[in-house]
Amino acid sequence: MISILGAGAIGQLLAHKLTEASIDCQLIVRAGTQYRSEWLMIQQEQQTYHEIPTITAQDCDELGQVWVCVKANQLEGALKSVSHAIQDTTKVVFFQNGMGHDKVAAKYLQPAQMYFASNTHGAFKKAAQSVVYAGVGQVSFGHLELSQQPDFLDPETLNAVNGSWHEHIQTVLWQKLFINAVVNPLTAIYQCRNGELLDADKKSNVLSLIAENQRFANTLKLGISDHLKDATLAVIEATAKNQSSMLQDVLNQKTTEINAINGYLLDQAAKHQFPTPHNWRLWSDFHIAHPPLKSIADDKAKQLDALSYQVTQQHGTEPPFSGSYNLHQEQGTYHCVCCDSPLFKDTSKFDAGCGWPSFDQAKDNKSIAYKIDTSHGMTRTEILCAQCGSHLGHVFDDGPTETGQRFCVNSVSLQFEQE
Repeated sequence: MISILGAGAIGQLLAHKLTEASIDCQLIVRAGTQYRSEWLMIQQEQQTYHEIPTITAQDCDELGQVWVCVKANQLEGALKSVSHAIQDTTKVVFFQNGMGHDKVAAKYLQPAQMYFASNTHGAFKKAAQSVVYAGVGQVSFGHLELSQQPDFLDPETLNAVNGSWHEHIQTVLWQKLFINAVVNPLTAIYQCRNGELLDADKKSNVLSLIAENQRFANTLKLGISDHLKDATLAVIEATAKNQSSMLQDVLNQKTTEINAINGYLLDQAAKHQFPTPHNWRLWSDFHIAHPPLKSIADDKAKQLDALSYQVTQQHGTEPPFSGSYNLHQEQGTYHCVCCDSPLFKDTSKFDAGCGWPSFDQAKDNKSIAYKIDTSHGMTRTEILCAQCGSHLGHVFDDGPTETGQRFCVNSVSLQFEQE
């Protein structure tokens, strides 16, 4: 029995394909939701109904094989919901976009239990129990440490989903990540279908990102750098009429997989000390356009005093030498006052003599978004909280430390948490 955790588009599609091949499967669904026994798959206007059994996570007993088809940001909660049914012999296959899922799963599974799948089938939900099979693809299965194909992925199962075993799945996952890291955020920023990325006003940005990704892939010695450009452009052309999953999430005001895709890429680039200016700009532009915690900041802003509101929401500036954190020296972390995201550590703070709290680096580079500011007859780099879009201040290249940076931040944009 294959238990598919998550009845989204890909989860439903895989359940249909397995059922067509007479392979026992079930969908693990959320408690409290009523489902009919029949599920609909639509392909080229042809409708096919299948009887697919469902079970809630809390009703699961011992699970033998689980295919996890929730989004990357839902992975922790999904695994926790079935943790009581996971045994030492349970095999789990992850279908999430992005990478780094093994670190999340390590709380519930041993490395030998974790398998990974790269899916190129196209599908989207038309209704709760209706999925449109938008494009025939394939599924590559593999393990990060084991090269031998396991018995549970038998030929019948692989044939059912047009799958194959891949001895070097990490290379496959990296190639898909590089492609998604270009297509998904750009379509969300431009609010366009995949094919429109090749329009004249967007293509140069696409090509710059691809070239940077090629150089990084070469640094990682993945063996895919030579054909990464062709592979990326081929995906864009083959899915020209599609909306990327990230664009769909943005349009539906859902949490995106930006952290598992672009965030993972940037973390790995930093780990290898590889410069990725185009990817950093993409990260910043995406979070300026779609800050994930904007609604939280909007609610919090209603409770702020007049000055704090003017600074954080209207890009204002507090008077110099007036802020409570200008000469503040306690040990701890400075958070965004609007969404509580961690921004700066006390160890990066210094007295610049300018009248505002100054830092030589962010706690995590991904926590800051950068925007060109041409107000007041100057050209400066404005810094915003990447998670909620609130104004923090500006960053300058005149810092006294080895970073060469001075993050000049308004005190009212911060709240301090003592260590």
